[in-house]
Amino acid sequence: MRSGTVVFLTLCLTAVMGGIGPGASVEAQQARTQETEGAVVGASVVHPESWVVEREPYTYDGTYGYTLWHPDTSRPHDHGGAPAVRVALAYGLKPGQIEERVEERVTSYPDLSLERREVPVAARHKGVAVGPIPGSTPSTEVYVPVNGRVYRINVYGEDLDAAGRELLSSLRFAPPSRPVEELALPAANSPEALYSEGEGELAEREQAAHVAALGELSPEGAVEFSATGGGGETKIKEGCWTAASDFFVQTQHGRYANERGGDGIPTGYTVLGKPNYWNEYSHGRLGYGRCKARVWTNDKYAIDYPLNRGDVVFSPFKRGKVTFAGRNTTHKDYGILVSIRASNGKYVSLSAHLSGLAKGIKRGARVDANTVIGFAGDSGGGDIAVGRVHLHQAFYRYPSFNRDGSPYGGRGLKVVRHNYTRKDGGVYRYGFKSTREVLAKGDRASN
Repeated sequence: MRSGTVVFLTLCLTAVMGGIGPGASVEAQQARTQETEGAVVGASVVHPESWVVEREPYTYDGTYGYTLWHPDTSRPHDHGGAPAVRVALAYGLKPGQIEERVEERVTSYPDLSLERREVPVAARHKGVAVGPIPGSTPSTEVYVPVNGRVYRINVYGEDLDAAGRELLSSLRFAPPSRPVEELALPAANSPEALYSEGEGELAEREQAAHVAALGELSPEGAVEFSATGGGGETKIKEGCWTAASDFFVQTQHGRYANERGGDGIPTGYTVLGKPNYWNEYSHGRLGYGRCKARVWTNDKYAIDYPLNRGDVVFSPFKRGKVTFAGRNTTHKDYGILVSIRASNGKYVSLSAHLSGLAKGIKRGARVDANTVIGFAGDSGGGDIAVGRVHLHQAFYRYPSFNRDGSPYGGRGLKVVRHNYTRKDGGVYRYGFKSTREVLAKGDRASN
């Protein structure tokens, strides 16, 4: 690890930084600790100066802390970066409950055979590690008892490698002088953190237009059209699948999408794959571009669609059930997301980087083609920009689910045919090269 910085999260949610590197003396580390008296988390970690500190404005499942992100400056069209480590105080957990919590994690994933092991943390502490915990970026979860407190540390990556162990060894703890409750932070999935009352008028206008357009397009006609020249689902390279051609998937933006000018996109349209398209950048050659990984989301055939902030996002399926809606630490780089299992039981969608959820969208909610599920944004990545406001859209075939309903594993799904409602209706075919019948990266798609 390169020369780094000691980071503390204080009561006012600002990071106090010093120039202490991994080789600093114990005396220097202790001196820096003295400067942070009053910290709520009470834990510091040495990291490279280029990493970004996310000052978390929420609590997650009874934990509060900060996340360090790898910025990826070599790929400006990537989603900003990837999480490296989250250091959090598990303020509702007691040291005597650690083994029970770890066992709970292990039994939650009987198909993955999670490993439990003891690991050294900081100068003299022992932690219990369990992992890999699956997600968009899997992690090893480490529980550390410190003077009657418990810290939950997520070291992101499929394995707890040498770099992850070095992060754990660089941790230092100091007694917090105030409880987390005094920050008065909302929970990450509380109504005030997820739902926006200000989007109601636009949602109603878009929904009315969508209902009218779908009413003119008979379901039977849509199925017949989408099946033309197609067939059933097929297994393709690297273990991904192509969706059945007669399965209903629709474009998710509305008639008034990109209504604000200046971006070169006409109202009611978006652009395929800006910035990312099939097998490009984060969706192809980095961690997200997988087809059949067991502990990752398999997003090789995900697509991004540029939108204006607050543009409505519809369910992609004719009928389905929400499996997850909100934020979590296993899919932190996706920000606010909605996952839906289609009525066929095979296919699952993931719509990410939303600015908020639509009213009534929560786990277990039933949705159809006219349901607004949320609003376009750029959430995710902590303080790292994820690019312009856009919808990240992925599909999976028979994925597994975390206990909260967020998907992972399964097989990446390539959806080629998308129904649209504008004008006379019909189906777009997506591909790698533009033709009279196929849309590719950079082409405009109406709703």
